[in-house]
Amino acid sequence: MNANTITGKALATKNRLYLFDDPRWEERFEVLIRLTQRTQLIQELTGTDATGERIKSYIDKRMADIGGEIQRPRGVGQRYTSKGFLSKTIEKYEASYLLNLHFGALGPGPSAAVETNLGAALDRRMAVYLRYRADMYDRDEEPRISFETYITMLDAIKNHAMPIHNCKNCSSRYLWTTGTAAHYSCPVCSIHSHDVKAAKKKLDALMSQRRKTTDTPAVKKVANG
Repeated sequence: MNANTITGKALATKNRLYLFDDPRWEERFEVLIRLTQRTQLIQELTGTDATGERIKSYIDKRMADIGGEIQRPRGVGQRYTSKGFLSKTIEKYEASYLLNLHFGALGPGPSAAVETNLGAALDRRMAVYLRYRADMYDRDEEPRISFETYITMLDAIKNHAMPIHNCKNCSSRYLWTTGTAAHYSCPVCSIHSHDVKAAKKKLDALMSQRRKTTDTPAVKKVANG
C-alpha cells in the first residue's frame, strides 16, 4: 500500500534496513523520533504495523547514528482527563498559541474534524509543534508543552472532551481543562495583564524612588540655586 493514499498507513517491511516502505515515511520518522520516542504514539501517528520492540530497535539505531539521546518514556503517558493536565495558566497560554497555530484563523470546524491522511496529519502536527518550539524557546530550552501533550490536547478536542472558548477581548482560542474552576478566563489576557501590572508596579517603584531622591535637602538646594 502506498503511504500517501487517503488512509496514509505506512506498512513496515521486515526484510529491509528501513522501517517503512515509503521514503517519505522514513523522513517523517527521522523527525518524529526527535519529538517523541513513545512507541505506542509512533504506531498511532504513523499507522505502522511494526511492533513496539521493532520500533525501539530502529529508534536506538537512528539515535546512535546521529549521536542523539535515547529517552525511553515510561508508563502510559498523559491523559487529558487528569486534573493536572494543562492546569497552570502559563500552560494554557502556550496551549492557546498551539491551538491558533494548528487550526488557523477559522478555528476547528468540519474540515478539521476528520483527518483521513495520516501522512498529511503528521506533517502538520510536527510543523506546528516545531514552529511553537522555535517561537517560544531558545534552542536548548525544554518547552513547557511536550509534543505528547500537544497530541493529547488534539485528541481531547477531537473527542469533544474539552471545550474551546473564544475570547471576546483578544480573539484568542483557548481550552478549559478538567478540574479548572467553573469561571472561564482567557489565559492570553491573564498573562499579558499580569505583565502590564508587573511593569506598572516596577515603574511606580522607580518613580517613587526618584521622588524621594529629588525631595532631599541637598537636591532641593541645588534645584533652588
